Amino acid sequence: MEFVPKSGWNKAEWDYNGALKKGKVSRLGRFTNAEGLSLAFYSWEVPDPKGVVVFSHGHGVHATFELLNSVKAPGIRTQYKGTWVEEFNKAGYSVFAMDHQGHGRSDFARGKQCYFERIDNVVQDYSQFVTLVRKEVGPELPSFMLGMSMGGFVVVSSAIKDENLADGVVLLAPMLSLQKLANRGINKVLLPLLTVISMFLPTLPLAETARNTKFPHSQREVEIDPLTWPSGLKRTRCRVAAEYWLGTQRIQKRLHEMNIPFIAFHGRDDPMTDPESSAMLFRKAACEDKSLEWVDNVFHDLMHEKPTSDRVIESIVEWIGARIDGPVKPAAHKPKRAAPKKEEKSAAPSARVTRARNRA
Repeated sequence: MEFVPKSGWNKAEWDYNGALKKGKVSRLGRFTNAEGLSLAFYSWEVPDPKGVVVFSHGHGVHATFELLNSVKAPGIRTQYKGTWVEEFNKAGYSVFAMDHQGHGRSDFARGKQCYFERIDNVVQDYSQFVTLVRKEVGPELPSFMLGMSMGGFVVVSSAIKDENLADGVVLLAPMLSLQKLANRGINKVLLPLLTVISMFLPTLPLAETARNTKFPHSQREVEIDPLTWPSGLKRTRCRVAAEYWLGTQRIQKRLHEMNIPFIAFHGRDDPMTDPESSAMLFRKAACEDKSLEWVDNVFHDLMHEKPTSDRVIESIVEWIGARIDGPVKPAAHKPKRAAPKKEEKSAAPSARVTRARNRA
């Protein structure tokens, strides 16, 4: 990790909209991935943190877009006040986030925005980033991976590859199945041909996405940010769409290998990522410390769709706080089902307990 001094936060390369300074970013920099691409990262740090949250953003957006707010909606997201980052910081957690390759201020494969060759490359980048962050803050500091949509796929994949990568996982509408989008419009025709077309026209924007009509201010904000690839306005590139589809098919066969404590939140009527896939993860995951909370009155962006987003971050902070010293002990009784519907079980210790005991 190479940190850039604040004197180098120039407008052309970094602070194109003032979000870094207005958004109270502590530090930023770059690291180089296995493909030689330079990937940008950011931090919001607190003194003597209780833990660290490492964020993975969704398709077509970038870290500061997801983690900051607009002063007045719809607008450019540059504000720290009222954000999830502020809530994490107030609770004593530092936050680190990266722009995945093809997104935000990171390099683009083939020079194409919102493009990558393989989804596994994105997973490897994130795993590398988490490892670098833990080395930077100290490996004994409790760490939690937070993933939104595509970022949820990245986090789950990283957790399955290495169950000691972090102490806990938080998932927001994770991209573990895309059947609804596959059945959308032209996608029904293209799906059987997608992998073949991807071989010859990999960067062609082809697959349809959904527009956020439930929260038009959120849709407008993603459209006016120059570093985004807006869902509902621009189509997903052919290779990326193929990798999403094939990646979700593969991950569904490995959900039973998920062995890091997690909590997942998903809108019951999410049109972007299939809600049933979160239920599938909950049923199949090997870990016993796992929770699934259904949320209502949302489209897909659980971080900005109020008032639900406020309740979600409260639940996340509470959940993480209960696991600072390791997985939660088995519950004495099954929790009651309430609205929003919640399914939960608690867990026996795993390999991460060693680190928890070392911190005690």
